[in-house]
Amino acid sequence: MNDKELKIINVAYSYLDDSWPLAAVDGVSFTLAPGSALGLVGESGSGKSTLGKCIAGLLCPQRGRIIFRGQEITGNTNRDIQLVFQDSATALNPRMKVSALVEEGLQIQRIGSAKERQKAATELLQTVGLELSLCSRYPYQLSGGQRQRVALARTLILKPQLLILDEPVSSLDVTAGARLLALLHDLKAKHHLTYILISHDLAVVRQLCQRVAVMYAGKLVEIGEVTTVFSQPRHYYTKMLLASHPVPDPRQRKLPETNIYSEPLDPTLRPTGCRFHPRCPAADSHCRRIPPGFKEFAKGHYAACHQA
Repeated sequence: MNDKELKIINVAYSYLDDSWPLAAVDGVSFTLAPGSALGLVGESGSGKSTLGKCIAGLLCPQRGRIIFRGQEITGNTNRDIQLVFQDSATALNPRMKVSALVEEGLQIQRIGSAKERQKAATELLQTVGLELSLCSRYPYQLSGGQRQRVALARTLILKPQLLILDEPVSSLDVTAGARLLALLHDLKAKHHLTYILISHDLAVVRQLCQRVAVMYAGKLVEIGEVTTVFSQPRHYYTKMLLASHPVPDPRQRKLPETNIYSEPLDPTLRPTGCRFHPRCPAADSHCRRIPPGFKEFAKGHYAACHQA
């Protein structure tokens, strides 16, 4: 068996504008082991969702390779890779009932009879914690948490091995979000799933993931074990993200060691050298001229920073 579930090799994707291409993902590479969970974090516009869509086959990268279980799938969809979209309200067809939404994947793949598909959908809805009385309802008749569980059931019906979760709890209240995270944790253990979690909430990443990858302006700037990266961040951008995360307990709050400079990078104005240097308090002439390469600071902990 291949020791890597997923390999991303120098993947790049640009949205073509009338006058210039906007590089949403630019040369991202990493590997993902079976049964693990990787968190993708970064500011809005850093390329996280675009990378997720490339892995799921919804977008075809202009450069690079995506290898899943030893087979190249670049630009192609795969039954074993499913994507849970961020906004379940728009991801679900408002004209279809819950039962039909969950069964749709089996119908498209022509799996089982109508009775078998209905049975599978019913069992799966119970697995994700929904009452069977909701089967005859439409998405607008559900709460946000219920819709998100229906979206999750739609992906699980095909028994995937890799789930890409795009902000799964961002639109939910604290209680519903906590319940969904507990469900995702149980499903991962029960079905031996592999997760890629896209999130702005570092606490969610800390709870669900073993590894974390930090993206900025389409680039991967730091990757490693969650506990290592969050306790000993090497890149200044990672330090800024951690400093901006609120600490609930006032007794544990500290003054941020790293100030947050200016606004996120304009995607149409990419600077030379390190892309983060206009916002970095430690940037020098070397950072402004030469793009940094990855350095290994501990086993499996890498950062692309001249000043790390």
